[in-house]
Amino acid sequence: MYQLQRNHVLGGPVNLDISCPQCQSIDLAQSVPAAMSEGTHSGYSTGVHTGIGIAPGGLIPLVGASTHEFNQRSALARSLAWQPILPSAGRLSALGTILLVFVIIMFAVCSAAMLEKPLPSNPIRMMASLLGFYLLPILLSIPVVAVLTVAFRRARRNGKVDAGRNRARGVWSHGYYCHRCGVAYWPYPTEPGIPYRVALAPSQFRWHVWNTGGYAKL
Repeated sequence: MYQLQRNHVLGGPVNLDISCPQCQSIDLAQSVPAAMSEGTHSGYSTGVHTGIGIAPGGLIPLVGASTHEFNQRSALARSLAWQPILPSAGRLSALGTILLVFVIIMFAVCSAAMLEKPLPSNPIRMMASLLGFYLLPILLSIPVVAVLTVAFRRARRNGKVDAGRNRARGVWSHGYYCHRCGVAYWPYPTEPGIPYRVALAPSQFRWHVWNTGGYAKL
């Protein structure tokens, strides 16, 4: 039996109809935040690793332990999420910056080497020499551009989600889920454009939440 939620409106506490619009019952109706919380589990796992190291006296056995944090969500919790999973752009940005510095150094080294050896006067041979000098840094710049592009897109996407997440979460927090019918719904009006007293599939409910935040089409 799931705990029923009581709500109030401005002007005094009143009981609202939180029954499922499909089966008209409340015994298996649960607030979306509560359903989300039940389907989310976090914890830590510890692993032991062994190996062989080299010391002045020869090979020695090595034993180490590592701890990892994990966060698991059920299919229902994922379908009712109020925001998408946001992969961090920080590591990619750092990697792209390091690679960019390396490519710039390569260009500088190649330019210095080119200055020590005069270029041929023949245009074709001159182009071949330039290509020979800068071929390696040019090839290395391709993955750098790719990494920085992905990092930029992630950062822009994350920024849009961050800008609308509070509004989306406000709408999301007023939703309910019926475990009997497998539908989500809003029992009362929340914002313009948000249907209420309408049974929605979890994916449809999530779309309305994300659309409120402005990131449904990202």
